[in-house]
Amino acid sequence: MGRMLYIYSSLFIAIALNIARLLALKEDSVMARYMHFNTGEWLFQTGVSFLFCLLVFLLAEHHFQGPFRKWKWGREGRTVLLLLLLFFCFTTICIGIQRRFFGQGLLPGNGIGIKFMLILLLAGIELKIVNILRKARSSELENVRLRNAHLKTELELLKGQLQPHFFFNALSSLSGVVREDPAKAQYYINQLSKVFRYSLQREDDHLVSLKEELEAVRAYAALLKMRHEAGFELIIDLPDALLTDKLPHMSLQPLMENALKHNVVTVASPLLVSITAEKNGNSTYLLVRNNLQPLSFYPPGTGIGLSNLNDRYRILLEKEINISKTTTDFIVKLPLK
Repeated sequence: MGRMLYIYSSLFIAIALNIARLLALKEDSVMARYMHFNTGEWLFQTGVSFLFCLLVFLLAEHHFQGPFRKWKWGREGRTVLLLLLLFFCFTTICIGIQRRFFGQGLLPGNGIGIKFMLILLLAGIELKIVNILRKARSSELENVRLRNAHLKTELELLKGQLQPHFFFNALSSLSGVVREDPAKAQYYINQLSKVFRYSLQREDDHLVSLKEELEAVRAYAALLKMRHEAGFELIIDLPDALLTDKLPHMSLQPLMENALKHNVVTVASPLLVSITAEKNGNSTYLLVRNNLQPLSFYPPGTGIGLSNLNDRYRILLEKEINISKTTTDFIVKLPLK
């Protein structure tokens, strides 16, 4: 990419410095009064200007970086001498060719030496601009890399919070099943192992498909159904087209845990959790809704459920979840990717 930039720049500078001579093509033009247009001479001067400019770029592209006081003269000094030698050789040879084949003109070599001096100046300016842009790009990439590393670390900390939170709730539920029906405890443990396996298998994945997430949620809902029987119900009504959409790993389970934690769950007052979809413009959202029947007191907890989920959405999707409450329902909207 850098070499092609220098080729195009050299071609542009060479044509720009010799374009005035093209104006002498018309015999009645102002330029025709001062110079005679010769196609061979124009091609010669444009060609050597292009070659000289390209050599200047190639010799100096990795030098003269940073402020003048920080130049390393063991390197930059040799390059300066090499450029001066290149200028002297090109000027001497080209003036000789110009005199022999095309005539002297108003200036020595018909101004070809002055063109080489302008090329040195213009190439130096462009190299300085390129170096500034490269440093800015390098700084930008470094900032992005550091930001990604920071977000990855922050995400791992959040996931580290989620696993103990889930483990604590799962053990609490298991203790209830063991007390109520030891015969169901073994089945509960088998189902629980599936949920844990999903959690551990996806440990390194930040985003999962909605299909995978729903399979894990159904397994978790089966465990809740074992414990609460008719006191809990999960309803999923989603089109198949959404199953390939992405969302953060283990997004739905904390919402179910939150609903169970803050609401009455009995056969007489069953907790109903529904998962549906809503389209808003170009964005699609999951709506996780539960009927609102709050407990008279809040049991102690870690307090990281919804906050953790929102932080993970902020990091992975650069969006936030939306929480709303009516007189009858508690609703959480989850953006899909």
